[in-house]
Amino acid sequence: MMMTTITDSQVTPIPLGAIGKVFLVQGDAGAILVDAGMPGQAGQIVDALAAHGVRPEDIRLILITHGHVDHIGSARELRARTGAPVAIHVGDAAALRGEEDLAASAIPTSRLFGLLMRLGARLASPGPDSALEPDIVFDAAWRLDEYGVAGEVIPTPGHSPGSVSLLLDNGEAIVGDLVMGSVLSPKRAIPPRIAWNLGLNWASLRAVLDRQPKIVYITHGQAFAPEVLRQLLIKYA
Repeated sequence: MMMTTITDSQVTPIPLGAIGKVFLVQGDAGAILVDAGMPGQAGQIVDALAAHGVRPEDIRLILITHGHVDHIGSARELRARTGAPVAIHVGDAAALRGEEDLAASAIPTSRLFGLLMRLGARLASPGPDSALEPDIVFDAAWRLDEYGVAGEVIPTPGHSPGSVSLLLDNGEAIVGDLVMGSVLSPKRAIPPRIAWNLGLNWASLRAVLDRQPKIVYITHGQAFAPEVLRQLLIKYA
């Protein structure tokens, strides 16, 4: 069973073609953006925000779930357009600064994707124009009430050292790449295609599910009901 919406949803996925998506999160007193897409996608993201009645200056925070290029690529330009601070966990902050390519040191979870990674490594690596000194670097769970959103960011390492998830008080969760959807069958949950520590990734997913979310949003694939992800843990963890 897959669930895609809840009645009091605060999360609006913003698709970015085949690359994945970012998320607009609107609370009672503010809005934040979760992730920043690939380099060159800031205009597309700003246009999508406008389509939902959100001006760039309405964004109060840009939260990065992890430091891979498809999540940090347009952070620098989006900060310039919105004026919002960019927040990232300390474990992935070097990637945002352009000092480390986290994907290059990750381990593919399938042989096919490992081959594709090697073939596309240059295209998937962050460029110097993406580098940015983060405004907020954190190393523990923290709430986002001061940014107008009722929810908590928690460290969920595994896909990368500094991966984080956002757990909203209304039951929605955004977990970045802790889980992905199958390319051939998007309704089927699969492990992330690369992982810094796959065992730790599963422990982090279990920690998210222990918080009893109603729906779990991922970057690459459709949203899943928690029971689907519990079955994934039974199969792989």
